[in-house]
Amino acid sequence: MAQARGDEAETMKQAQHALALAGPGDHLVRGAASGFLGLAAWSRGEISAALATFTQAVASLHKAGNLVDELGSTVVLADLWLAAGRPGKARRIMLPALKTAQGQGRTADRAAAELHVGLSEIDCEAGNLGGARLHLETVAALQERTPSTESRYRWFVASGLLARAEGAPERAVELLEQAEPLYRLGFFPEVRPIPAMTARIWIAQGRLLDAEDWAHARGVSVTDRASYPREFDHLTLVRLYIAQHRAHPGSDIAVAAGDLLDRLFDAARASGRAGSLVEIRMLQALLHEVQGHRPQARQAWWLTLAEAPEPGELVRLFLNEGVPMTALLRDVTNDAGHDTGPAGEHTLRLLRLAASATAVADGSVPGQGPTSSAGLLSERELQVLRLLGGGLSGPEIADALFVSYNTLRSHTKHIFTKLEVGNRRAAVRQARERGLFSLRL
Repeated sequence: MAQARGDEAETMKQAQHALALAGPGDHLVRGAASGFLGLAAWSRGEISAALATFTQAVASLHKAGNLVDELGSTVVLADLWLAAGRPGKARRIMLPALKTAQGQGRTADRAAAELHVGLSEIDCEAGNLGGARLHLETVAALQERTPSTESRYRWFVASGLLARAEGAPERAVELLEQAEPLYRLGFFPEVRPIPAMTARIWIAQGRLLDAEDWAHARGVSVTDRASYPREFDHLTLVRLYIAQHRAHPGSDIAVAAGDLLDRLFDAARASGRAGSLVEIRMLQALLHEVQGHRPQARQAWWLTLAEAPEPGELVRLFLNEGVPMTALLRDVTNDAGHDTGPAGEHTLRLLRLAASATAVADGSVPGQGPTSSAGLLSERELQVLRLLGGGLSGPEIADALFVSYNTLRSHTKHIFTKLEVGNRRAAVRQARERGLFSLRL
């Protein structure tokens, strides 16, 4: 109960008391108590301590013969390795766990689904989009047999990450919207708030006003104290400031963003969060780049790769930054003194992947040219457009789609832009003329 309330001090007190009372053979009690200690440490951002205690928890569950809980806990342990900047390690503990789950039949379907989703995110991050999609397709079949709110929530998040990697940001936002009502605040810290994940997509799209609305709604500011529970929000805010400085150079927001990054870096380093340090270093490099400080940007980039425990496993973290990252990569590789070792090779690989994605987007790859404005409508936008043609009011459409009215207005604005119209009546007329209402979703 204390952990569910977010009372870390009471959680640790009760867990330590349980460990003191448990005998050497009380593996189930020891596993549960160690697990709660690990989660409390994770909530504080103390990843090394969380890894040590949660590893003990999984080992105790194994000794207790509680296989299903052991497999489910392996997913949490993998999340901790990701926070430690070790996606390869996370993959290595999840693959044998998945094999074990698959051998247990339907009794372990839920654990298997969660492991598949976790592996999908790791594959997506590493640039293996085909592998990521295969995991998610497997989960869809498992969920039909054993529905789970937690695995469905993570499935939508992972699917959103994959859609973004595949160049479909609107679809990614739709999937995150579907994930949000499935999230249940419980034992695990909310280290990746869905609104911030959505805001990162908006920033990459240049929808800075929408991202500013997010920052205001979340109450996040560059003057905040650095803390792990808000780190994801703060790093999202830095991205917004970098984009704003790029759009309007000369303001002092870059200085404020740099100060926030320095505080976040010090806090992450003190707690041993290597995964956070890599992301912070990357943003420091982009911040220098947007200010025209090229030597400092190059230095920060090489520090990013040098300090990453497993840089070769990281692709989407970098490429999701879009044009600013591509500009940085080009500058780094054009520098006569650039690294020619593994870090230099990975930089060149990232640049090739970025160039390939850009070629597909602008139509320079044969057979993959840009579509018409109507073809750019996402599945959700087509749903909204059909409802607009049905005579329902805005609030009624929002209720029908289980989204907020503000979200509906955002969809409507994008529809008007893509159809090059200024109002609802004109959008419906265009849709009928182009046969959009007859498209199958």
